[in-house]
Amino acid sequence: MVKPVDIKICGLRKRDDIRAAADAGARWITLHPRTRADMYSGEARWEEISALVDRLEIPVIGNGDIRTGEDVLRMRDATGCHGIMIARGSHGDPWIFAQAQAALAGHRMPPEPNVEERFEVCLRHARNAIAFERDPEQGVVEFRKHLGWYTKGLPEGARLRKQLFGVKRLEEIEALLGAYLARYRAAV
Repeated sequence: MVKPVDIKICGLRKRDDIRAAADAGARWITLHPRTRADMYSGEARWEEISALVDRLEIPVIGNGDIRTGEDVLRMRDATGCHGIMIARGSHGDPWIFAQAQAALAGHRMPPEPNVEERFEVCLRHARNAIAFERDPEQGVVEFRKHLGWYTKGLPEGARLRKQLFGVKRLEEIEALLGAYLARYRAAV
């Protein structure tokens, strides 16, 4: 007997393609209802997730425009989907998963992290990302986009990002975040 596996099928363009995947043994389908032409603009069409939920017997995982724990709850209630995938909404915001879990359980939303907590997680993430690269400098270069996400919304964040986008070593990240944190604490 063949053991079933989960396969992510990308590029299914028509509902018939999705039905064929389900009929061929797909155990679940994830739908991000945005077209290639939409790119990252506009709104994900959650009504397409809902239509798929109504049409298929297998679980449908919804994806698109999930930026907060409340968004998870709204998608579930609006579409009836069986699960929710969080993608870009987690960039620089790994706390979204705890918020989503709290929202779905009907619990109070955990507070947003303070700057110290945000930087602590950012640095742990950076150290892990760099550790998995053969070339530490290349690891830092690849991690710079995450630095932008972690610092989004901070006072003077644009200035900090401009500095961070030029770093080549972990020590530079640590120094810049440390200096920012010292200025932030002095201003509060």
